[in-house]
Amino acid sequence: MNRKDLFEIFGIDDLIHLPEAVMKVLDAPLEERNAVYMQMLERSGFDLSYDWFEKVYMEELSNRKDHGQFFTPPTVGELLAKITGNGQGTIHEPTAGTGGLVIKLWHLQTRKCMPWEYFPSEHMVNCWELSDRCVPLLLLNLSIRGMMGYVYHGDTLERTVKMKYVLLNTRDDCMGFSEVIRDPDGNKLISKETRL
Repeated sequence: MNRKDLFEIFGIDDLIHLPEAVMKVLDAPLEERNAVYMQMLERSGFDLSYDWFEKVYMEELSNRKDHGQFFTPPTVGELLAKITGNGQGTIHEPTAGTGGLVIKLWHLQTRKCMPWEYFPSEHMVNCWELSDRCVPLLLLNLSIRGMMGYVYHGDTLERTVKMKYVLLNTRDDCMGFSEVIRDPDGNKLISKETRL
């Protein structure tokens, strides 16, 4: 997916508006959100193996000097996924960015079994991200892949949270999308019995 695709899908004329446009899609009714997700899947050739925003975002929006933001090169992400990607359990990512490392690990895990044998609830994510610009893209990247877990918009070192989000895949289906649920009070938990 390239810059032109993102402009057309999200109805923007400048990449600086992408995070806000993505958040509007995430907050839209599920039918509208899913229609945008399908456009993104079609434009990407249904390739979910990488972070679609990575190249464009790295080039256009990164403020490395001002904010200390650095993006992990894709090859390093693949190596880390292979080293750490064994079995079930929660993925903890304290500096998630737009989700590149988590996506690499997710892709590796989903390729180890048949789709009907992979359950997102057995591979939860627990991500932290400080950047206002990255959080919407992270949420989209995780929810379009059907991941389940928690995203904390806040400072992982100080443990301060601006907003907690719950990613809920109600059918526990690796080929489905996850809902993005705001949890301002931080008290919602995912359980197999209640699904939230």
